[in-house]
Amino acid sequence: MKAYRYIFKKSMLSFLGALLIISAIDFSFNFFAEIDNISENYGLLDALFYSFATEPYRMRSFIYLAAVVGFLAIFLDASFLRAFNTVRQAGLNKTKYALMIFLPVVLLSLVSYEFVVPDLTKTAEDFRKSKVSSIENKQPVIIEIEKINDNNFVIVSEQLSLSFDVEGSLEIKNQYSGAFSELNYNRNIKQLSFSQLIENSSSTFEKFSLVSKTELLRRSLNFLSYLLIFLIGLEILISFSKTINVNRILIYGFGACLIYEFIESVFADSISVFMLPYYLQAFPILLICMYFGLRKRLFF
Repeated sequence: MKAYRYIFKKSMLSFLGALLIISAIDFSFNFFAEIDNISENYGLLDALFYSFATEPYRMRSFIYLAAVVGFLAIFLDASFLRAFNTVRQAGLNKTKYALMIFLPVVLLSLVSYEFVVPDLTKTAEDFRKSKVSSIENKQPVIIEIEKINDNNFVIVSEQLSLSFDVEGSLEIKNQYSGAFSELNYNRNIKQLSFSQLIENSSSTFEKFSLVSKTELLRRSLNFLSYLLIFLIGLEILISFSKTINVNRILIYGFGACLIYEFIESVFADSISVFMLPYYLQAFPILLICMYFGLRKRLFF
């Protein structure tokens, strides 16, 4: 049991170290970007508060990256590698180990982005908007176009609804705009909590419902892809432990995660733009199934 606790503790500390380093770099870039907005109403301490308060939200984009890099980097510690080999001989396989260390990260991510991050981010954004110029505070006007039937359409915004048909006749209405404004459409969809996404996914506004379902599925399943990236990296580490070094493992960890993030965003954007089925965002399930189906046929 001591060996199990040791490798778990060392893995978590390595993850937290990677998360701290990446967060510090991210915070520095965002804080220096905020300095450009400093004025009589928005001082240095205000920019510092805003950067700190919004950092947990920005962490959502790299928390699993930090997990992959941190969990792989710890294998370069010789004492950790010896302890890991000991528990492997005692019956702990690589998949169980990966699940053991990834589960706390997944729970941390899911719980924080449901109960802490959305409200904290909204408070920070509202604080900033009360300080910076009115021009910068102006939110974009978001609209949605709905097809009523083959000949009639409606454009909905927070201010009004505009009905039109193929013959060119227009009619200004407002029966849709009240419900539309309640959706917080102007808020970044990634700032919404799980409960808000679930509520919005049943919206009668087709585009917004699709975007909400896609984000809900992405947020629920994307950890599977990072788990897969870690498992492959772990296989490489164990297979080539004598020739691997820290630079190569960092390149693999960052590179694989960044490539996946690009693919993930392509899927999400394609679903939104082309109105594709939202369940296409569940592709991480396919990836993890392919891995377990093909691993024995590869050098692993």
